[in-house]
Amino acid sequence: MIKPPTSMIDGQKAVCLDPAVRPPVDGRCLVYSFGINYEWSFDEMMETYGCKVHAFDPSMKMKSHMHSKGVRFHDIGLDDRDYLDPTTGWRLKSLSTIYQHLQHTGKIIDYLKLDIEFAEWRALPQILQSGMLKQVRQLHVEIHLRRNDSLQLLRSHAAVLKSIEDAGMIRFDSKSNPYYRGIISALNQHTDISLGYDIAWYQILPSTI
Repeated sequence: MIKPPTSMIDGQKAVCLDPAVRPPVDGRCLVYSFGINYEWSFDEMMETYGCKVHAFDPSMKMKSHMHSKGVRFHDIGLDDRDYLDPTTGWRLKSLSTIYQHLQHTGKIIDYLKLDIEFAEWRALPQILQSGMLKQVRQLHVEIHLRRNDSLQLLRSHAAVLKSIEDAGMIRFDSKSNPYYRGIISALNQHTDISLGYDIAWYQILPSTI
């Protein structure tokens, strides 16, 4: 979708275009994109494909607005519950709350992108527990690890990722971040490994309503 593809573009995300799981091209495609950081290439490409895109990022200090004809920006972020962060002043909500607020109940989210800087470890369990994952056709998550993560925490993170596949999603793409590396002491390492990964899954769902 980006020509030529390059790992230097932060907005580049894998989208499966196999007929059974690709986003529809008849105007019904719906995308939720969490984590923009002023990098609109993914959102604009999905708009070009034919999707209606809802983009979210409270860290940009921008009011909600129409970025373009098919991309609407929301000054809220994703977490496991609804609250106002007392430190940053950011408005954070769960996916189920946002989904209901946008009046998308019953509709399929054709592509859900999460790049939310460690908050994925809180948001993903809520998405699973609330049943929202059943409304998602394709899921892309940028996961983040820290050098001082304990072995117990790493096992917890692995369990979250496994639960996505236990719920029926099929992984079709996985890439390490070559620029975000370090030694995780709990793994008794002596060489750097990637501390960030882009992982994408799909599941076969009925057409959107």
